[in-house]
Amino acid sequence: MNENVKAYLVNEYSARAFTHSYIFGHAVGGMISAARVMDARPLLPYIVSLDKASSKNGGTFSIKYKPNAEKWAMICAAAAEIRPICSVDYMEKLNAESKQNRGQIFERLAAESFGMKQMEAKNAKFTDCGDVVAEDGTHYQVKHDKATFTDERTLKNLQK
Repeated sequence: MNENVKAYLVNEYSARAFTHSYIFGHAVGGMISAARVMDARPLLPYIVSLDKASSKNGGTFSIKYKPNAEKWAMICAAAAEIRPICSVDYMEKLNAESKQNRGQIFERLAAESFGMKQMEAKNAKFTDCGDVVAEDGTHYQVKHDKATFTDERTLKNLQK
């Protein structure tokens, strides 16, 4: 049953996403790296995990980015480019000194590393734009460990 729910959420998300280009982040060996993937649709069924959304989002099912070694290897194999972003220690230092969470910090550092611009509208819907945009106009969603792609409640609201 859960595989059916996961497949449903992945399909609905993919059908509505503004972009299918991603920058995925993951920590390996004390370093946080970023992988730039031009079209992640074929990867999504394999790299997302089914989870429960927070109670503020109705406690429905959600799909999250929770990479492990196997998932990270799949992402790296599909990546157009992989680059180191910072050490885990540096990320933790920035997190302790900032009001931003690790995902927001990773988004900023990845945008700087790849020479991209962060979108002005924070918390913009995944249906409207990416998190960052490259000089050529390509929008990218940015996902770091434990990031949520979407949840069932959000997808149902989009169907109205």
